[in-house]
Amino acid sequence: MENPVILQTFYWEMNTDKYAEEYPEESNLWQLLAERAAEIAEAGFDLLWFPPANKGAAGAADVGYGTYDLWDLGEFEQKGSKRTKYGTKEELQQAVEELHKYDLKLLYDAVLDHRMGADEKEKVKLKDCSEAEVWTKFTFPGRGNKYSSLKLDWNCFDGTDWNDLTEEAGKMLFDTKEWDDSFADDYLMGANLDYQNQSVREDTISWGKWIINEIGFDGFRFDASKHVDNSMIYDFIEETDQSSEKELFYIGEAWINDVDTLVDYLESINHPKLHVFDFPLRERFIELMRGDLDMRWLGEKGLVNRKDYKHRAITFIENHDTERDEASEYPTEAVAQRKLQAYCYILMRRDGVPKVFWKDYHHFGLKEVIDNLIEARKKFAYGDAYESESNDENTYSYIRSGDQDHPGSGLVMMITKHENGDIIEKTVNSGKAETEYYDYTGNIEDRVKTDAEANGQFKVMGTAEKGYSVWVPVES
Repeated sequence: MENPVILQTFYWEMNTDKYAEEYPEESNLWQLLAERAAEIAEAGFDLLWFPPANKGAAGAADVGYGTYDLWDLGEFEQKGSKRTKYGTKEELQQAVEELHKYDLKLLYDAVLDHRMGADEKEKVKLKDCSEAEVWTKFTFPGRGNKYSSLKLDWNCFDGTDWNDLTEEAGKMLFDTKEWDDSFADDYLMGANLDYQNQSVREDTISWGKWIINEIGFDGFRFDASKHVDNSMIYDFIEETDQSSEKELFYIGEAWINDVDTLVDYLESINHPKLHVFDFPLRERFIELMRGDLDMRWLGEKGLVNRKDYKHRAITFIENHDTERDEASEYPTEAVAQRKLQAYCYILMRRDGVPKVFWKDYHHFGLKEVIDNLIEARKKFAYGDAYESESNDENTYSYIRSGDQDHPGSGLVMMITKHENGDIIEKTVNSGKAETEYYDYTGNIEDRVKTDAEANGQFKVMGTAEKGYSVWVPVES
């Protein structure tokens, strides 16, 4: 894949309330993705991040993160429905087949931390020697033994958060158990899976191989990966990867806002194929939104600019957790302003793999602009990369030199936090002497001609709405 781009195909409120009324086609996501396969590929996307496609505790209403049965992809009558929120297994497989016709790679959102919606409760002894009644028996009555004969009971978990005997909530560890060796706290929610239990470990890895080799996915996004046993993440990647001749792709969702700590996480898993979302870079986009970011140092921010790790960064602006209509339980806020400056930054950058959010693309009126930026990425974003000496507190410029394999490539990207309405002009060395440039975004109508030393007076509009430009060479 050359200059790959990821599309996240869902959001938290999909097919609920006003979204169900305004976007009724999203009620059957698998069908919708199949129908739009050609359009998605033509726009320049390479990978699609699917939501968890398995049955959740809330059945057809579950976004997917309340994992009940990994092996039920909308095939069995369980939790009040056959289908999941997004469709049936048959529709999922049809979508996979159709999307693959356009060489699109598909990532499955794997929720490996916990289970919810147990079928029965049982009495257990806790670490503090007290007794509890807990919901930890998963018998999967609708599926039976198809695909997997493993039934879950308290032995398959380290602990949970609800004692039905005392009607008390709180993290509780079962007797004879220890929390797994995860990067952050092992316990997150629900019934916490015990990956020191070999049956649980083997069944989960077998499921991963099934998703790749039978269902047809091309990789995984690991939900809340910093709360999952480190060696389990490593083994899951290694064994699923070895089971397939495909070039698989893996992303960990380790919500860590500090670059050094995010590097520590990658080192704790120690698998070269694991990418992670660049949450530290997104924090800088929040500063940009507020007008607080010093643009001089933007080229040093995030994992995407960290030596030896930049190629493992998945850059993004929003996801289903950071952008919600109602107040999120997460300590963040949506990037409500200067979002296109952020997209321009991640899509023109040499390093990292940029991800586009479904709501931004389809609901917030940004599709046309994002399509334009992706097209610029695919046509012009090649060659060496460097920051301009003209960068100041308010305006940032970034240059791609172009290369011989892509005739006519190379660009000057400019973004600004100015809101004075003026045209901001900077002397930027593009690396191409005596070359005429035009703004591919159309925000600036003028053309720029570089001199014998490759310097030109490049421009960007000083507004929050259009404070981004991508200058590319005029075709000879």
